[in-house]
Amino acid sequence: MGTPNAGARLRAWFLRNLLEAAERELGAQIVADLPGRVPARLRQHLSLERLRATAALDTIPLDEGEEAVLAFEQALGDGSGQTLERLACEMLARQLVQAAAAVRVGDLFGTVARLRAPIEHPFVDTTIQFDLARTPSGLRLTIGIAGRPRATRLLGHIAMGAIHAAERFARETHVEPLRLELETFADRARVDAHFRRPSSAPPAPDPIPASRRSSGATRLVPSLSDEVARILDASFSSSERPTLSGERSRTSDEPARRLVVDTPAPRSDPAPRSDPAPRSDPESRTPSSPDGTKPDSAKPPSVNSRPSRPPPAR
Repeated sequence: MGTPNAGARLRAWFLRNLLEAAERELGAQIVADLPGRVPARLRQHLSLERLRATAALDTIPLDEGEEAVLAFEQALGDGSGQTLERLACEMLARQLVQAAAAVRVGDLFGTVARLRAPIEHPFVDTTIQFDLARTPSGLRLTIGIAGRPRATRLLGHIAMGAIHAAERFARETHVEPLRLELETFADRARVDAHFRRPSSAPPAPDPIPASRRSSGATRLVPSLSDEVARILDASFSSSERPTLSGERSRTSDEPARRLVVDTPAPRSDPAPRSDPAPRSDPESRTPSSPDGTKPDSAKPPSVNSRPSRPPPAR
């Protein structure tokens, strides 16, 4: 089974632009002395005079291009990739100046997305993974070439330079300083850009302190509003109980209560109160005579009268 992207190539003008950026940043003499500081088989790829004579469509094998860029980083830097990031930032910033439409002010994510074509264009006959996603603190760019860890490492540093170039024009990191983190896993490089404060969730409530008692159920202390409601409820219930009981008794004993209320009359001056006349039973009443007068037998006997004696016999 062959190596993935075995026929991949690198455009010669990418190396030319890289050396020209180094000439502007580091000086022409340092770039002129560069071929003498690299292996002989890579000198032709790091000679600025020869690269300037190449055509726009000239390419070199990607394996040789990877070695040339790594030798360039070790000769002009410390091998950590910071020199490549710095020069890649300058190269891509010049492209953003020439293509002002690619810049989205205040949108770093959109500006980085528009740098995908300039990053992928130097690589020929190969597929570059370019996954850009937003994160709570900024963005994440995953980039790499399957089966080529050296090219993936170089792409990671180039991607960091691209993010710095995009931030220079987008100006979205005025609140928080831009902070980049690069992690490389075989043929995948991940760049995390932090420039935004993550939205903070509401603070969690303080935990309820545990009871010091070792046994027994935990009793919750009632709130003040609950205590007031309980007291008012108790007073209201106590004031309503007699009324309710009175209503019930009035309902059951309504006739008797009416007699008691209607019987007494307002008291007058202290005077001898006569005994009420005895009430006669309705059933024992004597019917009146036809002329409307009651018979003598129906009249009650006088208290002071004495019984009449029968007349003497003659």
